[in-house]
Amino acid sequence: MNYLLTISYNGAKYYGFEKQKNYIGIQEEIEKALSTFLGYKITVHGSGRTDKGVHAKNQKINFKPKAAIKDLNHCVYALNRLLPKDIFVKSIEEKDDGFDARHSAAKKVYSYSFHYGERDPFAVTEHQLECKAFDFEKFKEAMLVCKGKHDFRNFTPKPIDKDDYIRDITDMRFELNDNHMKVTLEANGFMTYMVRTIVGVAMRVGEGKMSVEEVAQNLDPKVRKIISFKADPMGLCLEDVIY
Repeated sequence: MNYLLTISYNGAKYYGFEKQKNYIGIQEEIEKALSTFLGYKITVHGSGRTDKGVHAKNQKINFKPKAAIKDLNHCVYALNRLLPKDIFVKSIEEKDDGFDARHSAAKKVYSYSFHYGERDPFAVTEHQLECKAFDFEKFKEAMLVCKGKHDFRNFTPKPIDKDDYIRDITDMRFELNDNHMKVTLEANGFMTYMVRTIVGVAMRVGEGKMSVEEVAQNLDPKVRKIISFKADPMGLCLEDVIY
């Protein structure tokens, strides 16, 4: 038997999705709840890692219990009673044995939200940029340079990549409400810190600290020179995983 969980969480107090030796991760909390519900130890497999402080609206997780779960609705109810209030199980569904939450994924969707005016104490899941002179149009221009199929080796510290650091950002959407900004990116995959680095360099362009041309020069590079700065994890959210 193989089951797919869809969960959402506020990652502010967690050290990412994966289990940690000395810190609490989302995976540990899910495994504890499932193990309590089923009465034996369960290991889950996530669609991907999220960093410390990163949120998710539709993180996907699969697990294989010893026997079929008879009442899926009761399982969802029980798990949500066992889990902390900042983690929520949205649904559970049965999948075939070959399904893998990570390797079966065709696309992933991430968003990054930030507030760039004076500090907003109610923007609890956004990064507070606090830059009154921020140029939204320049930020958007720098982001759009990264849309499409590129070699993103300068946008990740990942040492080796089987796809030669090539990723295809197929969609990019922008929402602006007063000084609250949300950009959503959809791609066939994202590497370690890739979204935060793309957003980070675009923020620097918006602040007047970097040019759009410099962003473009870091795409498809002849020589690898990893960008050393990235946007804060607060504000990053895994929106969805598409199969």
